[in-house]
Amino acid sequence: MKLPSLLLAAGLILAAAPTGASPLLLVDASTGDILAAQEATRSWHPASLTKLMTAHLALTAVQSGRLTMDSSIVLSARAAAQAPSKLGVPPGTSLRLEDALLVMMVKSANDVAVAIAEAISGTEGSFVTAMNAEARRLGMSGTYFVNASGLHHDRQVTNARDVAVLMLAILSYHGDHAELFRTSAVTVDGRTLKNTNKLVEDYSGLEATKTGYVCASGFNAAVSAVRGGRRVVGVVLGSPSAAARTRIMRELLDTGLSGTTGSLGHLSTVKAEALAPGTDLRRRKCGREEPVMGTTVATGGDVKRAGSSQVRR
Repeated sequence: MKLPSLLLAAGLILAAAPTGASPLLLVDASTGDILAAQEATRSWHPASLTKLMTAHLALTAVQSGRLTMDSSIVLSARAAAQAPSKLGVPPGTSLRLEDALLVMMVKSANDVAVAIAEAISGTEGSFVTAMNAEARRLGMSGTYFVNASGLHHDRQVTNARDVAVLMLAILSYHGDHAELFRTSAVTVDGRTLKNTNKLVEDYSGLEATKTGYVCASGFNAAVSAVRGGRRVVGVVLGSPSAAARTRIMRELLDTGLSGTTGSLGHLSTVKAEALAPGTDLRRRKCGREEPVMGTTVATGGDVKRAGSSQVRR
């Protein structure tokens, strides 16, 4: 499938990658039609796009009545010991599930992601089993999870097509909680933690989003947007920088929302035949050592959504 000439002319595609161009996908969320695609089933490391599945299962647990948005999420010693990016609170700290989800999505907090997993399934390992079962149910044939946070693991893989499927599931099942996926900032004990996706701040019609980065993956993003009666989902994997990721995604979304792009096929008919090793950008991006995903914000206090009233910890 060829990329629209508008995107090619803009020079926004990472064509210099040693193993080829980076994956991207644009889908009409109402019909499932593919509007733009490049390497859409190529295996890639998801980084913190993993947290989309963690949030999906948490909200599914709320729908089923197993949890409520007021359920207490307690950070175990194991959760608190996760590598950054993290909230950095002491073991035993408790958050309401709604607040935990908000911090996980905005700050991409790995400690909170593990705490949510443990609250739902008892252990992160059991939760990962549920993640993979849900991936199979949704038809995410090129996806395999090893943890709930997205911290790098060689076996944790996905592809642009599967990420789009997951985003569409979130929109379908959890539309009443879409604000969790587009909040620009949260305040924790007087510290403002900002969403690293710049589109949250200024892209008209943005509905839901998650970004991710580890050295092995480059800069990833998934975004849904609605404008003029059209809804699209864009996925970009392996961008060389956060700025490039934003430019590429903006171009994708603008193209889809303009209504000028025809169908290249349907999401249901394009999928990976089997799991495959993920493309590894570590040597090119960071050398062979995988660094941590962000910085620790040490806190111990209350959490609130930026611009909202304070909510309790």
